[in-house]
Order: sequence, then C-alpha cells, then structure tokens
Amino acid sequence: MASTNLVSALGAGSGVDVKALAESLVEAERAPRKERIDAKITQTEAKISGYGALKFSLSELQTAFMALNDAKDFSTLTATNSQPSALGIATTSSATAGVYNIEVTQLAQATRRASNAIASGTTFNSGAAFDLTVTVGTTSTAISVSTATPEGVVSAVNAQTATTGVSAQLINTGSAYTLVFTGTEGDGNDFTISSASSDLTFQSTTLQDAQDALLNINGIDITSSSNTVDEALAGVTLNLYTTTTGTARIGLNPEISTVKANIQALVAAYNNFSDSVKVLSDRSSEVEEFGGALAGDSLLQSIKSQVRSMITGDFTLYTDTVNLTDPQNANINAAWQVGLSFDRNGKLQLDETKLDTAFSDYATEVVTLFTANTNDLSVYSTSSAGLAGTAVRDIDEMLRSTSLLTEQTSNATQKVELYKADLLKLEERMTALLERYMKQFALMDSIVGSSNSMRESMKSSFEGMMASYSNK
Repeated sequence: MASTNLVSALGAGSGVDVKALAESLVEAERAPRKERIDAKITQTEAKISGYGALKFSLSELQTAFMALNDAKDFSTLTATNSQPSALGIATTSSATAGVYNIEVTQLAQATRRASNAIASGTTFNSGAAFDLTVTVGTTSTAISVSTATPEGVVSAVNAQTATTGVSAQLINTGSAYTLVFTGTEGDGNDFTISSASSDLTFQSTTLQDAQDALLNINGIDITSSSNTVDEALAGVTLNLYTTTTGTARIGLNPEISTVKANIQALVAAYNNFSDSVKVLSDRSSEVEEFGGALAGDSLLQSIKSQVRSMITGDFTLYTDTVNLTDPQNANINAAWQVGLSFDRNGKLQLDETKLDTAFSDYATEVVTLFTANTNDLSVYSTSSAGLAGTAVRDIDEMLRSTSLLTEQTSNATQKVELYKADLLKLEERMTALLERYMKQFALMDSIVGSSNSMRESMKSSFEGMMASYSNK
C-alpha cells in the first residue's frame, strides 16, 4: 500500500509526472543495452540455424554417395556375348563387372557304350534273374535284373542311376534292338558293365569316351568335368554348347540406367549443398532465418573445400600399395573420366555420353573408382574405399558428435543461453534503477510540495499585511 500511495502521490507536489519521467530515464538506459544483446541473440540463433542447414545438406549428400559406395550397388549386370551359339551365360547377384575372353577347345562328354544287336523277344540268362556289375572308376555297384529282357535291363540300370551315374536306353534300329549305356560327363567318370552270364555282352562297342571340357578364360586354362561351368567365375555360370571359333568376348557390365540415376542424384545433392553454402555465406542474402548467417565463417569455407575435393580427387587403386605400382584402374581413376565436372559457376554436371563410354569400355574400373571393389565398409575403416566410399566416411566424420561442426553448434547454443541470462540481469538492474529513481523523485516532489506550501503561506501573510495597511 505504501508503494501504491507513493506512486499515486508522485507529481502531486511539483505538478510534474515524475513517474513517467523515471520510466523514461530507465528505458533510455535499458533500450541500447537490450538492443545490443537482442542483436547478439538473433545473430547467434541464425548461426545455429545455419549450422543446422549445413548439416542437413551434408546428410543429403552423404545419402547420395551411399547409393554408389558398394560394389553391390553396381551388381545388376547386363551380359554381352559375341558367340551365343557356342556358349551361354547366366549371372547371380555375386557376379562382378568385367570383360572376359573365352575360348572353348573341347566339350565335356560322357562314356557311351552299346551292346551287340539284340533280336526282338530276346531273353537273357534263360529268363532267370541275374546281376549286372557297373564299375565307375574303382567303385563297383551290383544291379539286380529281375526281368531278364532288354526292357528289364534298362529298367534295372536306370533305377540305380542316382548311385552309379550310368543310364540305359533301348534303341530300335529297325531290324533289331541295341542297349546304349551312358555315363556322367568328365574324364574321371569312365565305366564298364559286366555280367556273370556268359551269353550277355552289353558293351561290345565304345561309341564315345569320357573327357573333360577344356577352355581358356583371359589366358588361364580351365578344365571342367561338365559343360556347365559354374566355378571358374564367381556368380557366373557358363553353359558350353560347342567349341568357339577363336575367342568369344563376354562382357558383364553394370546395368547403366540404375547407376546413371544414382549419379544424377549425386549431382543434384552436391548442387543443393553448394546452393546452401552460397546462401549461408552471402551477407546480402534475403533468405529468412539463416541467409548470410555464416558469412566469413572459416569452418563453412573449410567444409566447402573438403566436399569439392571429394569429387575432384584422384582415386587410383594400386595392387602394390607400398611401391604404388600396377594400378587396378589405370584408365578410370577420377570423376571427370566418367563425365562428372564443374561448370564455370561451380555447378556439378554429368556428361552422360562420357559416362556411357566409360561403362562400355572400362566397366570394372568404373566400379573400382567409386567403391574400391568393397562392400559394407565401416565408416571407421581405414581401407581404400573409392570416391563414394571415402566421401561417405569423410562426411560421417563431419557430422559426428565430436566434430568441429557439432562443437561450433554447441558453442553457439551456449552463447544464446548466456545472452538470455544477460537480458535477465539487465531487467533486474533496470527494475532496481526504476525503484531508486522513484524514491529519489518522491523525495524531490515532497521537497517541492513543502516549498510550494511555504510559498502559499507567505503569500497569504503578505496579502494579509497589505490588506491591513490599505485599510488604514
């Protein structure tokens, strides 16, 4: 109540609105100080927003690089074959891009034996059941023939094919029948058939001897017991139909439409990053919230330089990493060689024709450029990772909780809190100052009021004296 009475009474003695005067004096002292602190808060909060925008752009760019940092990102392959009538090719997801020169000089084949001519209605062993012995290599298998006819032999032999690898056919030659026995492809699968009955001759003629397939892949001789060759090249099955005419050229090239789309996405992400950096560093930018927020910031310029080098660096991968000899990608070891380059305004662009040519001529090296032929490398790995793999790793380091970018964001946040604390202290000081001014003005008003009372009293006295004098 005392303070209320005091405020209500202010000006009563002097006639001056001393309350408004006190508040004006306090505001005159508060305003410039508050303005300076508010400006610091606005500037620092803009910097925090700027760092956030930079982190977002880096994260988007990292995502684009991640679509190209594993060899398996290029695993959808398109096969080309110069001699499709001689051999066929099938691939799985584990196949890798490459070009292979293949020469097939011999196909695998199985032993094939024929019996003598057998008249229609012939029975063996006087019609009694008997045993055949099929010997493959050093392994012999007894086969019981319960029906002693050519058809009975075929049925009994084929019932054991899964065990012996030998199958039987009965062929009608027109004038008689012939039993033909066929083994499994491969030189090690030769066989013989014998019987205890002397009247049985099941292998009088050798129609074909077993042999392995012989081929050469990129100068390396390959022997295969089968015409289905699925172990020579990882993820690739070669089906041999006949010998080749000279050398067949097989190309396993990444399916370019998917890869091209991923590279175009990388171009877009890089240019978005570049645009963000331009806005953040432009003092005259009119973009709200963070335009020009990082103008003159050395960290921003450092990150900009590092990101550009992710595109412009040399990514040659060497077999001998000590002496740096025998490069694995001597023809394709930089982004410009696959059509990535910067225009005069610093924008990243893709020359699709150049990319198509690089894929056509050096598909394996393109994969090596981006991935160093690796898959699923940890971001903490120190192994060669290629252009995209290295970029993913470097950007991850920029975004970590221990990075300089995170540290700068944290420091800026702490500064805002300190500035807000300064505002509270300023308000406390201004409240105390207003209280002091009010007390001082109250005292002044009281003195002025007393002086006015004395003046009025003296004036009345003088007027009374003058009136008395005049009456005389």
